[in-house]
Amino acid sequence: MLLLGVGVACWTVGLFMGLLLSRRWRRQHFIIATCRLQLIALRNENRGFRHKRKRPQLSHRQKWLLALLHWLSPTLTRYTSFSPRTLVAWHRHYVRRYWWLISRLRSTKKTGRPRLAASIRQIIIDIKHDNPEYGSQRIASILAHQLGQTVSQTTVRNVLKHMKGGPPTKGGQQWKTFIDNHRECMASMDFKVTFDWKARPLFILSLMDHHRRQLIHCRATYHPTSAWVAQQMREAFPFDEAPKMMLTDNDSIFLPVIRQTLPAMGVAVMRTAIKCPQQNGIIERFNRTLTDELLNAVIPINEQHLNRLLREFKQFYNTARPHRANGGEAPAPLDACNDERFEQSSRRIESTAWLGGLHHSYRQAV
Repeated sequence: MLLLGVGVACWTVGLFMGLLLSRRWRRQHFIIATCRLQLIALRNENRGFRHKRKRPQLSHRQKWLLALLHWLSPTLTRYTSFSPRTLVAWHRHYVRRYWWLISRLRSTKKTGRPRLAASIRQIIIDIKHDNPEYGSQRIASILAHQLGQTVSQTTVRNVLKHMKGGPPTKGGQQWKTFIDNHRECMASMDFKVTFDWKARPLFILSLMDHHRRQLIHCRATYHPTSAWVAQQMREAFPFDEAPKMMLTDNDSIFLPVIRQTLPAMGVAVMRTAIKCPQQNGIIERFNRTLTDELLNAVIPINEQHLNRLLREFKQFYNTARPHRANGGEAPAPLDACNDERFEQSSRRIESTAWLGGLHHSYRQAV
């Protein structure tokens, strides 16, 4: 019986080895296995299409199975609607998650390049805002040689690329820079409208010097014309006191004055862009001051009444009102008391009322 069992086992092994050596048998079973694996891939795909969505939703297990079949043989997934790009994207996602997990498990120590300090980042942004023409290389040089902060050009470029609103465009110098560089020889003019007690409009023409923010001329009228404006120019600059440049807006009343009166006085005209009052910000800011400190507190009776108030306000503005652009001093301050006998223990002040007590100025009493 033992010999019979051994003989049957040998015969079975020999038959199996013979079948393996048979090419037809191997091909037949390979085709069968391939068909079964393709059916498995199609079955998983159909499970994803059961969801009523535009794109099939597969679970992670199904994605892993399809990716494994594609890795074993690309022909196994050739009948599916998934493109090889989809499988490659799954693989890349797997690689990212795998190495992220490995990096988290190895150590909790932060690796890589240290982050740029928030203060340095803000300095880079401020330099770019102040100097739109500067590039990343020049800003990096400023940080290294003037501030002692070594920052690479690539880092500066990345900071400027991701700054809020994007880097400012290279459009040349700004109006503020131009006005500051020419404030000694520049003045500006503009109209301000107010209403009298009968609700009739009164037009106030103001001329402002840019050097010390001094109010040169301020006059009101019911009927502003180009001839009236030209006469105000001649009264404001009776001799050779006219500035080298006048900044004005695009009011049609100013056109004859710009073309005839001011060139005859040797004044060059600089006009702002249309609908850009910020380019003439000094005179616009004075109009705000005039409104807050005078016009909102009085009701003009007529043209003569308002002109009297404007004359007194001009004297107060030029001699007594402090101005931040002048370091807290008035545009044309009066002489202060510098008596050596004036001691701190006996300090006294005198108050001067302006505009009927609407404003006050103070000085040391002798």
